[in-house]
Amino acid sequence: MKTEKKTIKSIIGENNKLTRAISIIFLVFIMFGLFAFILIGLYKIDLINIPQFIQNIFFKPDEGGEEIQRDDSRVYDFLRDNNKDNAYNPDETGYIPEITLENIKVIISKIKLPDNLYLETDANYYTDGKITRTEEMFLWKKGEKYKYELSINSNSEESYINDSKNEQTENFSTGNKLKKAVVPIFSFDNIPHIQNINHYLDLLDDGEIIRFYLDRESDSNMVLIRYESVSLDQREEIHISLDTGIVTQVRCWVGENNDLYYECSTTVIEAYYDGDEQSAEKTVIQDSMFVIK
Repeated sequence: MKTEKKTIKSIIGENNKLTRAISIIFLVFIMFGLFAFILIGLYKIDLINIPQFIQNIFFKPDEGGEEIQRDDSRVYDFLRDNNKDNAYNPDETGYIPEITLENIKVIISKIKLPDNLYLETDANYYTDGKITRTEEMFLWKKGEKYKYELSINSNSEESYINDSKNEQTENFSTGNKLKKAVVPIFSFDNIPHIQNINHYLDLLDDGEIIRFYLDRESDSNMVLIRYESVSLDQREEIHISLDTGIVTQVRCWVGENNDLYYECSTTVIEAYYDGDEQSAEKTVIQDSMFVIK
């Protein structure tokens, strides 16, 4: 039996076929990878929806605590994507963390309050559907210095100045003026109508949340909390800025007829950090405002 010898031409032909096959395989992998990359990109920016079983394969969260922590930081997305009329619970089709007051407290606790603030607040008290008392409050804060002025029914009532070393309170109704040394720590706790957010959230320990959702129609991230307290016989509505941590609106109804008792709105006129030279040049928050005479 004669053994056929392969010619150089046949060997080259076989090598060419092998090379083409390998090239086709690599091309298929490259096209598949490019297609997958485009799909993932579109999914990440919410332009397409990927079936849940595929998400479970490629985007399944880790069982450890790291992924849960990232979920808390993305609370805006979960509030946006889910039913806005009810509390939020884990979904059977995928992992969705429960949104609680503790989630919001954690988010707000990590917000750095701007070094410089200028706020204006209007508050109304009602009796039988009519405004019986109006209050206006103006707050300026620059670093550790701050000042507020309070007027009641359009009459100047009180002025407070803290120059970070001393504080002065002046009551225009009585004419009393008090000056004393202070610890230079800024807090909303003693400022009229601008309570720290935890003041309102702590009230919910006695109440039931009846609505809790994120409002993205405005330019800022706002959380609206509505709750009912049986012990206090009142219903409260609170708007919280997740950008500044400031309560921008509060409304309170009391009694069986849901009579409006109190409403308050706060406008942030200025909010900027030290080192923001452009804002500092345009600011109306001058050092002369905090001089104690």
